[in-house]
Amino acid sequence: MTNLDRSKPPQPGAITQIAFPKFITTRTSTGTPVYLVENHEQPLVSVSLYLRSGSNTDVAGKEGLASFAAELLTKGTVSRSATQIAEEIDFVGGSLGASASSDSTTISTAVLTRYLGTALDLLADVTLNPVYADEELDRAKLQRIAGIKQSKSDPGYLSETVFSKRVFAGHSYGLESGGTENSVPKLDASVLKQYYFNISSPSDAFFIVAGDVSEPDILRMLGDRFAAWKDFPVTSHAGSIPGEQKKRSVLLVEKEQAVQSAIRVGHLGIARNDKDYVACYVLNMLLGGYFNSRINMNLREKHGFTYGARSFFDARKQTGAFAVSTEVRTEVTAKAVQEIINELTLIRNEPVSADELSMVKNYIIGSFPLSIETPQQVAGRIATLALYGLDMDYYDKFRDTVAALTREDLLRTAQTYIHPDTVTISASGDAKALENDMKAFGEVEMFDHNFEKI
Repeated sequence: MTNLDRSKPPQPGAITQIAFPKFITTRTSTGTPVYLVENHEQPLVSVSLYLRSGSNTDVAGKEGLASFAAELLTKGTVSRSATQIAEEIDFVGGSLGASASSDSTTISTAVLTRYLGTALDLLADVTLNPVYADEELDRAKLQRIAGIKQSKSDPGYLSETVFSKRVFAGHSYGLESGGTENSVPKLDASVLKQYYFNISSPSDAFFIVAGDVSEPDILRMLGDRFAAWKDFPVTSHAGSIPGEQKKRSVLLVEKEQAVQSAIRVGHLGIARNDKDYVACYVLNMLLGGYFNSRINMNLREKHGFTYGARSFFDARKQTGAFAVSTEVRTEVTAKAVQEIINELTLIRNEPVSADELSMVKNYIIGSFPLSIETPQQVAGRIATLALYGLDMDYYDKFRDTVAALTREDLLRTAQTYIHPDTVTISASGDAKALENDMKAFGEVEMFDHNFEKI
């Protein structure tokens, strides 16, 4: 019988060669790109249409414009009411929806293969013929305002919002994409309709299709239904990202009777198509991207400040944000912020250990196959390639790119993209109780739950 040393984890085996699933790149008869993940294991198909404009086109005073324009697409067309649309897709057991993210607007459907024609009829109708009925807009406004008011009781929302407002000052990324209590009532149907038809062009869009359908069939079906889609150039309204701050900012949002603080610590980060994105991804995983990360082990395991802490690069079309996020008791808020800054400083100043780098690379490489198990997961990855202009073999090379990173690569990456001396620190909680301790990090600014200065 072999004696095993169970005090040490087993050594990982060699990397299993798992290729990113093959997909087809083609175009509709009117020229819109189509990315097809063909898979016939189950009789299901999902189709998503991406428009290359989202809340990055919002402007101050009209926050929520892109979000509302997307939401109301499925609430009535020239030939169908909102009720009829809902009943038709429900009758075939499918789904149909539309939403806006920071960089895109997506209109999607998923259905059994036998009902794909019906689902595409509806997808085309809501894309080409939305009416933006006043009664549907009024209903959506009431729901949205109620949601905004409820969000203002969430310390995490308050901290994240004031953080974004400062980091992205003057850019649409810093606006409240869901709208505000002031902007939502002012949005009217004619403005939404004009906005949508100014961004909805077949040459500024692409389809992602996954599931039980062949290339000839999906091209024929899309060609039939979108033949009348008129093409025109779409003008980008995205502004310039502000420059990096020269010093730290400390922003406190008052949350009455709070016993915890929701914290964000960070600054501008990186764009999704940046050549250093994978290095930043690995660096962040080690720093705060998974359970065994430095920040989580420090704040949770070593000090007992929190149940969990994480960091992330929110990479977008333009430069996104890097941030550390956690919630801690009021009395240890300043201590937690100091530990976060200590970790950001340390990772800039000292190379990570070989064992630590090996562990995080094994985690990323080993878990990657789990993220491409289903056609829909693969479709999501392909959407990232198309939206951000990445090479189509990006994910074929991903694991090798991760494996090739060295300790010196991560140190250079940290020194380039992590800046503890110029972070924005936001905390939502008992602001008056936090004020004195937080002055140690810089001049303190205080806000109420409407983000007005106190």
